[in-house]
Amino acid sequence: MQSITKNDMKVFPPNSEDIVTKDNWFTTQKSLQGYCHSGELSSNRIIWRGNHSPTPLSYAKDSLDLAKINVTNAESVLSYLERTNTDAFLVMHKGEVLYENYFNGYKSYQPHALNSATKSFVGLIVSLLSDEGVLDLNKKASFYVPELEGTGLGEGTIQQLLDMQVPVKYMEADTPMGIGRGTPIFIASGSMPKPDNYNGPENLYEFMISSKKDKLPGTVFKYENGQTETLGWIVKRLTGKNLAELIQEFIWSKLGVEENALMHLDQIGTDIASGGMRATLRDLARFGEMMRNNGYYNGKQIIPEHMIRDIQKGGNQKYLAESSHHYLLGFSYYNKWWISHDRYGGYSARGKFDQQIHIAPKADTVIVKLSSYHTTNSVGIDSFQAILDYLVKQ
Repeated sequence: MQSITKNDMKVFPPNSEDIVTKDNWFTTQKSLQGYCHSGELSSNRIIWRGNHSPTPLSYAKDSLDLAKINVTNAESVLSYLERTNTDAFLVMHKGEVLYENYFNGYKSYQPHALNSATKSFVGLIVSLLSDEGVLDLNKKASFYVPELEGTGLGEGTIQQLLDMQVPVKYMEADTPMGIGRGTPIFIASGSMPKPDNYNGPENLYEFMISSKKDKLPGTVFKYENGQTETLGWIVKRLTGKNLAELIQEFIWSKLGVEENALMHLDQIGTDIASGGMRATLRDLARFGEMMRNNGYYNGKQIIPEHMIRDIQKGGNQKYLAESSHHYLLGFSYYNKWWISHDRYGGYSARGKFDQQIHIAPKADTVIVKLSSYHTTNSVGIDSFQAILDYLVKQ
């Protein structure tokens, strides 16, 4: 399916170079923007908001002037947002929205691609099911999905999968960016067309079964998508519900959100657990505020407080420092969240092309950034820290 941006409609039919397809969605900044803003390139499943009225957001009388908050002597936070092709940005402090803005033609009601920030939602679902006794975090994946017996992914425990500590190999490397023409998971998930000479997995189940053992599980941090897809398969097997239904039931329908979220599907209708979710800026702010308040929001305890406290403790910093993500200085990865171990107790859901939901409990702040930034290592740590430092000093 093709996605045509509003500006492209000025010429109709549009010029061929202006049409966003699965062949070109990450090859140019314009195409990437079309992908991030629109869910039309793949089939989607609705994550229903529920039949209630939205929970109102509270807006501060005086908004934050990001042009006056400097990341460095040479760049303000606003300049950083523009440089990193931000589509939407929101700062909430002590329950009030201090800043909300949209760029590049993106609209407040459009669900934006979250990419790997989806993984943090999957982590919550797995933890909730564990809390209810549905699964045991110490059991191997193959215990719940016998089809994974003898595969690399099947050897890892649920907790190791949550923490990206199940190193495996595929027919080709699945890099964090995953933009190589032959990357199997992008073909298996239907995110890229199948090359003529391709003979690898053609759906997510085949992709997981194709995994080969690498290093011993639990000994290194190896970030890749198959581990989260495995968790998606496990929770579906145990509950009889797809991932979109579980996120809807446990989280989305309880937040008082304004809009439905979406979940991308592979070619046989499987939810893409490693990066398929889409949602709006304001609704992600509600989600972040729920996390900041230890799982309580919209008049109810949505996530048990002890689960949030567990995330905040973080995981193995040494493993992450020794990995390809060593540029995230001082960070750890635990239960599908990036833990900064900074003075504000920060932790984040993070996605490719610079999607971030950052929660800073000790600064009473939630920051959400939705972007279409064509790079791997834009982490936004300095800019977020500059905002937090400014707010704490006020």
